[in-house]
Formats: sequence, structure tokens, C-alpha cells
Amino acid sequence: LLAGVAVSSLFSAGLSALKYISNAEALRDLMLWLMGGFWGAKWKNIYILFPVVLLSSIVLYTKSQDFNALFLGDDLAKTMGIDVKKTHKIGLFLTTLMASTAIAFSGIIGFIGLVAPHISRSIFGTDNRILIPASALMGSFILLLADTIARNAFSPVEIPVGIITSLIGAP
Repeated sequence: LLAGVAVSSLFSAGLSALKYISNAEALRDLMLWLMGGFWGAKWKNIYILFPVVLLSSIVLYTKSQDFNALFLGDDLAKTMGIDVKKTHKIGLFLTTLMASTAIAFSGIIGFIGLVAPHISRSIFGTDNRILIPASALMGSFILLLADTIARNAFSPVEIPVGIITSLIGAP
């Protein structure tokens, strides 16, 4: 917990420094990225995002049985023949890769990665063969709903979708 607070402070200081040294246009772009949204979405971004997400999802799905075994505990997973450390590393690397690639293009859209899997788990159970694709679809649905609200709530002004997802996710 303390390490998380320290790392958060470090990156907060970095963002503050960027805000301080940025010109007006760069500052506006930085603030929009920090709030998250799709106003900068372009089809060329799909050429980068799609292969990363597709390949990572395929690997995660093929390892879903191993992830199911990890729910039983590391010791039991080892007795089932699962290389626990390797499976943890693969899962962490691929989910981080997918999240960071998406965030690079859309900005920080809070709570989707927390809320969607929890809703999916409560509806579909804990089997990762179902939970992984269900969480992706649930996240897409929640984000589509939040984006629709963001575009229409204060029309003609569009508010950043990250504000809406934070209002949904925080409670």
C-alpha cells in the first residue's frame, strides 16, 4: 500500500511538471488525455490496437484453464502441473500490454477495468473461459453507454467519457 502511494506521488509529480512546462495547446491535450475520451480516435489507431488486443486475448483465452487453477491457490495449482510463476507473469504482462496500449490512444478512462469483470463474474461465474470474453463485452457495453451519456447529457457540449465512467464506477 505504501509503495503504491509512493509511486502514485512520483507520477503525480511528473504530471504536475508536464502541466507546468506545457504551452496552452499541449496542456489542453494533456488534460483531455487525463480525462479520457474518444475524440482523438482514428482508424489508423485500430491497426495498432487490434493486433495487440487480438493476440493477447487469444493467449489469455488459451491459458484460461491455468488461470482457473490459480483461483484454487498456488499450491494446488502446482500439484495440477501449472507453472504458477510463469502463468502469473504471462497474465500480468498481457493484461498490462492491452491496458497500456488502449490507454495510450484513449486516455485514462477510469473504472472500466474494475467494474466490468466484477459485474461479469457476478452474472457468469468464475470460469475464465467465459469470464474473459464476457468481461470484454461488458466493458465495451459500459463504455458505449457512458460515451452515449457523455455525448448527449449536456448537448451540444461533449464531456469526457472518463468523467461519466468515474461517476458510474466510484459508487
